[in-house]
Amino acid sequence: MTDTPAIGQDPDITDSDQTRALRRKMVTALAGDGTLTDGRWRDAFLTVPRHVLVPAYYQASEHIDGETDRERWLQMVYSDTTLITQRRPDAVTSSGTMPSLVAMMVQALEVHDGHQALQVGTGTGYTAALLCERLGSEQVTSIDVDPDLTAPARDRLRRCGYTPALITADGAHGHPDRAPYDRIVVTFAVTSIPPAWIHQTRTGGIVLTPVFSGLARLTVAGEGNAEGRFVGPGYFMRHRATPNTSPSVCSVSSANGPPWPQRTTDLPASVYYDNDFRFQLDLSMPRLSHHHPGGDLNNLILNTPDGSHAHITPDGALTQSGPRRLWDDIETRHQSWRSLGAPPRERFGLTVTPQRQTIWLDNPDSGHQWQVG
Repeated sequence: MTDTPAIGQDPDITDSDQTRALRRKMVTALAGDGTLTDGRWRDAFLTVPRHVLVPAYYQASEHIDGETDRERWLQMVYSDTTLITQRRPDAVTSSGTMPSLVAMMVQALEVHDGHQALQVGTGTGYTAALLCERLGSEQVTSIDVDPDLTAPARDRLRRCGYTPALITADGAHGHPDRAPYDRIVVTFAVTSIPPAWIHQTRTGGIVLTPVFSGLARLTVAGEGNAEGRFVGPGYFMRHRATPNTSPSVCSVSSANGPPWPQRTTDLPASVYYDNDFRFQLDLSMPRLSHHHPGGDLNNLILNTPDGSHAHITPDGALTQSGPRRLWDDIETRHQSWRSLGAPPRERFGLTVTPQRQTIWLDNPDSGHQWQVG
C-alpha cells in the first residue's frame, strides 16, 4: 500500500490507496441506490477524507480507533452507519451521521456557487468539510455549542485543507456576524424553528432542519416567515443549549398514584417504531421517551415528564402507572392516524410566522393542523 499526502496540506495526514478505495466503494453504493445523484456532490464525497474527521467511535462501551483496530475502524468509517463519537455516562452527546443521510441533506439544499452556508451542529466536522469542498471554505460557517467538539474539528478540518469560520456557541441563535446566509443546514433536532435561523437567511433561501423525527425543508419568505414540506426522516439528537445539557427527550418524574389495572393490548409495541406513525406521535406527544430492555423492540417502556409510564411486553401484556393511561392515549392517537389514511411524513408541511408555527397535513388549509413551539 502506497501512502501519499492527503487532500490537505499537512504531511501528517495521509490518504492511502486503501482509504481512497473505501471512499470510492461508499460513493458507488450511494450512487447505485439513487441516494447520491448530483455529480458535484459525488466529487465532494470522493474527495473528503472521512477517516481523518472521524478518528474514533464507540460501539457499546468499546472505544475503537485506528491504532487499536485499524481495519475495523476504517471499514465502519466508510460504511453507511451512524457512529457514536462522543458520550458521557448518562448520554450520547455527538455522532457522525450516516453518509446516506448527509448526502440526502446536502443535495436537498440545492446550493449554487457563491452561496453562503451556515452549518449548525459541527460535530465531527464532516458535513462542514463537504460544504467547504463544494462551495469553498470562505463561504462556510459552522457552529456548535461544545468546545470539546469544535476545537478538534477545527484542527482536523485545517489539516484536511478546510478553514471554515468555526464558532463555539449555541447554534439555536445562529451566527449573525456572517449573515445573511443562502442556506442553513442543521444536524440536531428541534421541536420548533428558532427565529434566528429564519431572520439570518436571505429571502428565497433555504433552511433544512430536523423537526421532531422529520426533515423539514423551508423556503424563507422574509420578515420572519418561511414555509415548506418534510422531505424525509430526520432522527437526530435533540438540541443542546449548553455543553452540559442532556440531549435526551425528557426527564422522567416518579409516578404519582397507584398503577392502572393490567390488561393486554392488540396494538404491538413495534408500532412505536413505525416511521410514519412515530412522526404523528411526535407532534402530539413531543416529550415521550422510550427504552427497550435487552434490546428487544417488542419489549417497550415509555415515559413522560408527568410520571406516566407504560410497559408493553412481547406477548402484549400491558402495565401502566402514573397520572394517565399512557398507552391508552397512544392507542387513540393510532386510531386517529389510521382514520387519516396513515399518512407518511412527506405529506406534512410546516409554516413559520413571527406569531406561530404550524405543521399541517397535505396543505396549509387542510384543516388538519398542529401548533408547535
